[in-house]
Amino acid sequence: MSDLAGQSAVITGGAGGIGLGIAEALARRGVRVLIADVDIATAETEAARLRTDGFDVAAHAVDVTEEASIAALADAAFARFGAVNFLFNNAGVGVPGPLEKLHPRNWDWAFAVNVHAIYYAARAFVPRMLASPAPAHIVNTASEHALGLPAMGGFITPYTATKHAVLGLTLGMRRDYAQTHLKVSVICPALVRSRIWKAANVRPAAFGGAREVDPRYGEQNAKGLDAAVAGERIVRQLEAGAFYIFTHGPDERGVAEEKAAEIAAAFAAFDALDL
Repeated sequence: MSDLAGQSAVITGGAGGIGLGIAEALARRGVRVLIADVDIATAETEAARLRTDGFDVAAHAVDVTEEASIAALADAAFARFGAVNFLFNNAGVGVPGPLEKLHPRNWDWAFAVNVHAIYYAARAFVPRMLASPAPAHIVNTASEHALGLPAMGGFITPYTATKHAVLGLTLGMRRDYAQTHLKVSVICPALVRSRIWKAANVRPAAFGGAREVDPRYGEQNAKGLDAAVAGERIVRQLEAGAFYIFTHGPDERGVAEEKAAEIAAAFAAFDALDL
């Protein structure tokens, strides 16, 4: 039996993609899971499917762009579980650039979902996680974009900006909670098949409402890793105590090494100037 058996997990953006893959991997280990998603119909369907396999999985509606909605999710989770052992801030959206053509409400939406939601979740969950003696772990989903800039097209500048912010935020959280029992990790996945490419189909009215998405983004997304495989790899790394978590390995490594080489060359150039 897994050491995680009997623990609890809340996963935002849990109705599909990486979030659902994590939910399945945790459920197989005996973890009680609350799938939270703005698409509550799909979340309910997936939770019901997993319950038919004998797993303790439920669904809860959440709009991570609204602090009150995340606070309500926290209340429901602590009421259900007593203590929350894992919080996965996984909800994410991608919007295409270039910047000069990007509508401000799309920029705001990307940061609201990908970055601000983590802040809201910290306010709602962290005080109670720290107050409980139970094991506690927060896992934020960034991207290989947080390690540099992949060569692939698609959600580039706005998305990359949010994911760099997620990495910086998570590094800060690791420092802030280093003297507590609250652990922090960051997922930096390469391309995983998910519904992120059509997230605008459920974009809240405050950010312009739902709209149709260019299907070409779906063609690129279909080339990604299976989400169930990604979820299993992520959970295995969590069990091993990893801070940086990956889904592929070579893909993320290539992005990070290219950035590191560029920075090293810049330092060498600096040194050569004898400033």
